[in-house]
Amino acid sequence: MKSILNYKYSTVRFLGVFVLLSVLMMRCKDPDLVMTTTDDVNITGYLERFPEEYSEFKKILDLTGNSSFLGAYGTYTIFVPNNAAVKKFVEEQGKTSVDQLDVNELKTIVRFHLIQDTVSTQTFTDGKISQPTMYGQYLTTGATNVDGTSYITINKQAKVVKSNIKLGNGVLHVVDKVMEPATQTLAQMLEADPEYSIFTAAAKATGFYDTLNIPASENTKPNRKWLTVLAESDETLKEAGFESFEQLKNRYSTTGDPKNPSDSLYLYVAYHILPRNSYVADLITAPSHETLAPLEVITTRLEGTDLKLNADEFAGVREPGALVNRDQSDFSATNGVMHDIEDHFRIKVRKPTAVFWEVTDQPELRKMVSVFRQLPGTSTQITPGSLSEVSWPKGNLVYVTSSGDRHAYYDYFSINIRPAVVPEVTFKTPLLVKGKYKVWVCYRRVNANDIQGFFNGEPLPRLFGLNPTPGYPGGGVTPEEAEAQGWKLYTEPTDSRYVGRMIGVIDVKTTDRHDFRMLGLTNRGGSTGNAFRLDMIHFIPIDQNQILPRFQQDGTPVYE
Repeated sequence: MKSILNYKYSTVRFLGVFVLLSVLMMRCKDPDLVMTTTDDVNITGYLERFPEEYSEFKKILDLTGNSSFLGAYGTYTIFVPNNAAVKKFVEEQGKTSVDQLDVNELKTIVRFHLIQDTVSTQTFTDGKISQPTMYGQYLTTGATNVDGTSYITINKQAKVVKSNIKLGNGVLHVVDKVMEPATQTLAQMLEADPEYSIFTAAAKATGFYDTLNIPASENTKPNRKWLTVLAESDETLKEAGFESFEQLKNRYSTTGDPKNPSDSLYLYVAYHILPRNSYVADLITAPSHETLAPLEVITTRLEGTDLKLNADEFAGVREPGALVNRDQSDFSATNGVMHDIEDHFRIKVRKPTAVFWEVTDQPELRKMVSVFRQLPGTSTQITPGSLSEVSWPKGNLVYVTSSGDRHAYYDYFSINIRPAVVPEVTFKTPLLVKGKYKVWVCYRRVNANDIQGFFNGEPLPRLFGLNPTPGYPGGGVTPEEAEAQGWKLYTEPTDSRYVGRMIGVIDVKTTDRHDFRMLGLTNRGGSTGNAFRLDMIHFIPIDQNQILPRFQQDGTPVYE
């Protein structure tokens, strides 16, 4: 008996570990990261204690009226530029001292360096800090190596030279540069960069330039309109065969009016805009993201350290997807964030296609090469949290391989699904193209329990499990007659113990991966009763053959 013991396949955690390991591997000498703890001094008091390092920023706090504020009780994280950083900033403004700077500008600087929460470097990921600054914009983090020393970077502007100084009212990090907030909208950011001239022209022609040109600060909280642009550079578009905006328009503008919401150029640009502030970390942590193109999403996949859009498996073929250029991404604007995409991508027009889903094909199980689909039979206990695309609250799933059964690919999930043991299980489906499908749950009948299925939270009408009765209809019925009653035999050769139960029709609104949930309804047999043997789930368009193919033990489909 083998066990997977509480592996947490969290992408965010992976990124945090990746950045930390990168920092450790790159450095030749330790960066100057100081950890101190004190309860008798707050942020202002700490700056006063070390005037040789922080007197210039303390002057900024005095001029803006923030010294008393940061000397009182609270919970803050502050990024403090050291004296050298402040003096350099003053010089760059053409001044000789901080008191010559505009007070409102200094207030902006203080708010941009301050977060109303405690955030240590241990919680940094390769992306945005989870809480925005008191200015309202997010800070991003990364890593860099300078002369053999590795540093955490903030907003691609400053290096952290001391960190995690714990004070009575929060955490202080020291940076080597005064950071400045974004001053351009996403539209202005695009137009200011000649590398995006074709994409900018497309945004103007479709009217999305105006959408991208409204600062979020002009919207009242909490209804700020944050957006994310997935921009394609001129180089990317030229590699795809578009030397100019006119060529892009000629290819995509199907109505002659790019501002028409049904025009393909309009939809192309809309598909490159997300209706929220999504940094790289946000793109990674969710498998799909809504766009401004109605009912169209992009999917994201992490392959090693490469982040790809729409690198989906479709009809058994993994598509290459579009690579996110992470070095040229996470650029904040006043109303969102911009990323550079290295490959041309657009909405793909697809027809609904049958998906014959082998539910045991999970990424973590595939890595268990000595177990996954191996013979002779094995039984592997799987604890909650061990599978990234399957979730359940308590109890164990069992991954079983067997040569004596007729399960497809020689394996199945044994799930003691009942309120007392495993109350419910939620799976992330493969990619489903929008359309209407019949849903077939394929399993071996045993004296288990009644189960109900849910698609994206919506209940499906027919129960399955249903033991000891009813089962596959007898009396010499034809496959077509059985189908009319909601049953089919899905193995080859057929066996009435291995059945497909049609549990309902779903209307898939977006081409995406979706949630399929199984809920145990009964407790027959108690905690020692037979487990449910889940083999496959078939999503078949309503106008296609529901009976074939059947599947041999090795997974080979049989169409006649």
